[in-house]
Amino acid sequence: MAIQGQCPKCGHRVLHVNVEQVVGVVDGESKARILSYSCIHCNAVLGAQIDPRSRPRPKRKAEGTGGAQPPQNAT
Repeated sequence: MAIQGQCPKCGHRVLHVNVEQVVGVVDGESKARILSYSCIHCNAVLGAQIDPRSRPRPKRKAEGTGGAQPPQNAT
């Protein structure tokens, strides 16, 4: 028989969890894709971990470096 946990907030047995994909943020910048696990009864977060199947997030180019220039308005 498998050992089931108990939700620390509502006390129900945890047989199923809600799994959501969220973005981890450090100092206002998104850094990683995260999996969040929450109780299906009270939505308390039971845990979170870095998504092992996610691909690295693409780096954005800094403004003013490379890329297409916006069209100039001739007036």
